[in-house]
Amino acid sequence: MKLEQLSHYGVVQPSRVPAAAPRPAGRQRVEGELRKAAGCEVVATHCEPDHRHGWYSPHGVAGLSGRHLSLICRDPELAYLETANAVFLDTETTGLGLGVGTYVFLVGAGYVHAGTFQVKQFFLAGPQTETSFLDELDAFLRQFSAIVTFNGKAFDWPLLENRFVLHRREPPLRDPLHVDLLHPARRLWKRRLESCALSSLEAHILGVERTEQDVPGYLIPQLYFDYLSGGDRRTLDPVFYHNLQDVLSLASLSMHIDRVVGDPHGGAVSHGADYASLGRAYERAGDLDRAMECYEEALHRLPAGAERRETLIGLAGLQKRERRWDGAHLCWQQLLDEGGEGALFARVELAKYAEHVERDFMQAIDHVQHALEMAEDRDTTLPGASRRDLEHRLGRLVNRAVRSRSWVGV
Repeated sequence: MKLEQLSHYGVVQPSRVPAAAPRPAGRQRVEGELRKAAGCEVVATHCEPDHRHGWYSPHGVAGLSGRHLSLICRDPELAYLETANAVFLDTETTGLGLGVGTYVFLVGAGYVHAGTFQVKQFFLAGPQTETSFLDELDAFLRQFSAIVTFNGKAFDWPLLENRFVLHRREPPLRDPLHVDLLHPARRLWKRRLESCALSSLEAHILGVERTEQDVPGYLIPQLYFDYLSGGDRRTLDPVFYHNLQDVLSLASLSMHIDRVVGDPHGGAVSHGADYASLGRAYERAGDLDRAMECYEEALHRLPAGAERRETLIGLAGLQKRERRWDGAHLCWQQLLDEGGEGALFARVELAKYAEHVERDFMQAIDHVQHALEMAEDRDTTLPGASRRDLEHRLGRLVNRAVRSRSWVGV
């Protein structure tokens, strides 16, 4: 599937936005409306039809596949996810703890309405008005049955639940479907990115460039405390901008993950390490044909090194499990050619194949003897490749060869 064909995901056409020049994530492409309740402000933002956040239009979340998210999140229940019932949630807080002294003072909530993506931001004017703040939030969240966050399982959602419980109130959602995008992001990109923080994913994966309106996350609590001390409400404008961009990035990231998992050969994946990560995800999900395809694509792109060795080992193991011996042999031979620990692994596997499949005990003994020579020069954690394991295997093979009378001269 080519990039131009992904209009239902809201992907930007290359002719409109060059890959080297993503549109900055500014507020000029959205319209916000402010509504004040008792002790709570609600800012409603409607994205214009042509608004892009990085490479994606937020409206494209309507086409998300729960099946793809279920696979990469390792949660079968997510296959039933319907984006019409999902809220994309991000919070700003007074600290990083989950204790009673940590307040949630801004909640950004993105959702699909009438085929468009909208965001509501709920602002706590002060700790003394938290009841009103929770009232507004409760009435809004009860219309959803699923949430999408980034590290929300460990932080955002438990903290919100705590605030409701502290006020002796039932949280608005009980055991919702929860898509925490941090975990699939790590599974897909941790092997080539130094950080899988949302800001890193924006820069390296999503093509998002924030404007000077943004503020670093570590400054946000102090800005809120300054506001509570009598500061100007407008000093929090960068915080609202930051929160809004986080919510829009949740939408873009979910679409990109959906696209990568659903069609890895459609243009969204170009790095060998990413194909290797996808291969592992497909293998764990039981989609072995797609796993092999991704492993093979990874090997076409990966240079010599640890990542390539691990991919060859993974593909060889999968081929062996499926008894596709020609493919397994090809992987083992490549590992031998590239040397190092991978060659030791290959010798052990070739010995197993010769013994148990071909029943050629002399050939198996030859592989084990080579492996023993290699094991003298290195410490390894590979299963069955320690010197003790190899000596045990060699002794057993010699006995089998004698019993089968296949070793001439014994």
